[in-house]
Amino acid sequence: MRIAIVGAGAVGGYFGARLAAAGGDIAFLARGAHGRALRRGGLRLVSPLGDLHLAPVRVLAPGDRPDRPAELVIVAVKMYDLEAAAAAMAPLVDENSLVLPLENGVEAAELLAPRVAPARLALGVAYIGGHIEAPGVIRHTGTLARLVFGPRDGTPAPALDRLAALCRRARIDHLQSPAMAVELWRKFVFLAPFAAITAFARAPAGAVRADPAHWARLVALVEEAVAVGRACGVPLAEDLVADRLALIRSLPPQMRSSMLTDLEAGRPLELDWLLGAVVRLGERAGVPTPVSRATLSALRPSAAREPAQPGGERTSR
Repeated sequence: MRIAIVGAGAVGGYFGARLAAAGGDIAFLARGAHGRALRRGGLRLVSPLGDLHLAPVRVLAPGDRPDRPAELVIVAVKMYDLEAAAAAMAPLVDENSLVLPLENGVEAAELLAPRVAPARLALGVAYIGGHIEAPGVIRHTGTLARLVFGPRDGTPAPALDRLAALCRRARIDHLQSPAMAVELWRKFVFLAPFAAITAFARAPAGAVRADPAHWARLVALVEEAVAVGRACGVPLAEDLVADRLALIRSLPPQMRSSMLTDLEAGRPLELDWLLGAVVRLGERAGVPTPVSRATLSALRPSAAREPAQPGGERTSR
């Protein structure tokens, strides 16, 4: 199966390497020091699920046109790079290619719509912790590495069936779901609040849980995000707030969000596509989000940094 992966950070790099090792025909769109390292020495995964050195690696730079279009294009960049990534992937696709964004937010389909026909767009969610430890090296933190994907409108997609078969060969935990709107929001109502509170507190999960004020803020953030999702027409389970809070209680004390990692490293933040989306979509649906709005205002000065270009190094999560 010919797969192009736009963004070779923690998400695209990890899953792309596993799929390639299982026999997938994988090309990575990457640039900068990370892209050069991939060309020179291949891609190294350091993971509790097993280390891997993938070499050689087929690397494309933005603007390169492969011999044949990809059957599947997996987009795994930060949300602030998504529109630019859509333009960069144009040479990789034709009218038969399926595009699968693995994004942290819930607005990927809306952002890709000007360049990707609805029938050629699937939806996906990645659950994984990791980062680019050094150019050419992805460090996977923890043992969670799961993909959930499915068609946007419920229409069967043969390319996703082939992806599932390749995931089985690669021993990647995965699920083909017919209800991707629910899957996207199940992750979003956990991730947007967790990213925001860890960045707000400048602390990992354990410290947030131990502080009554931070925990109360987190509970309110989750409640507001779930209320917004329901107002947007997504049939979220009645016990979802309790379920998401239980998930956060179960996280290792040292667990950090990628937003906190990016904040401490001076990188751009996905704030406007996570907590900002809660506020924005809440306004559109007529749902008050006072705690989300206040937390967004507190974090916004830290988010005003220039994003990287598509295919660059700011793609870890």
